[in-house]
Amino acid sequence: MTSNKDITLSVFFPAYYDEKNIGKVVDKAVKVLEELCLKDYEVTIIEDGSPDKTDEVADALAEKYDKVKVIHHEVNKGYGATLYEGFMSAKHKFVFYTDGDNQFDLEELKKLVALIPYTDIVVGFRKKKQYSTYRKFTSLVYNFLLRYIFDVDYVDIDCAFKVIKRDLFDKITIKTKDAFIDAEIMIKANFLGYTSTEIGVKHLPRIDGISTAARPSIILKTIKEIYDFRKEYKKLKNGK
Repeated sequence: MTSNKDITLSVFFPAYYDEKNIGKVVDKAVKVLEELCLKDYEVTIIEDGSPDKTDEVADALAEKYDKVKVIHHEVNKGYGATLYEGFMSAKHKFVFYTDGDNQFDLEELKKLVALIPYTDIVVGFRKKKQYSTYRKFTSLVYNFLLRYIFDVDYVDIDCAFKVIKRDLFDKITIKTKDAFIDAEIMIKANFLGYTSTEIGVKHLPRIDGISTAARPSIILKTIKEIYDFRKEYKKLKNGK
């Protein structure tokens, strides 16, 4: 049986407009990771060209902790591109990510790590989403569409609280550059036979910063990405 002392974990946080959040997230993450007594870990902040002082706070955290580093984007590249960079730069056997907006309790990471010996991917789902009614509705519709179009059945596929076996990203090509990236990864992982386990996690209200996830422009880009991915999905389904 695998113990925590056998596990190596890359952790990364996309951060945009999070100068008041990212410090809380990283401080808690390092505390939890030390308590887990892993074989090794790394923490990466991917600062996505924030117009506030997120970059300065991130650099200060890298000075504070030996295992924390920062990747800076001179301009905002978007959520999908930031996640892609986080996955590809990870050096350990498993990779965990969550957003830098402090909307998840990092204590919940312990529950995900406990499942690593039994599955390739641990997928968190928000037990009670701390969003507006509009955001809850768009999320409900999105998950329904993915089940209907791609036959992928997750409670909350877009939840930014996952542990994924790192070698998956050596076997797939990620084409998405926006919000559809979570779904693309999980669909392709399913086709490759990667096992996954879902677990409920606590979702917290956003206190500081600005969320861009439900902007009409993002929704339209996601719809286009779903449409574009259908051709590739059909090829995967037919074994081509």
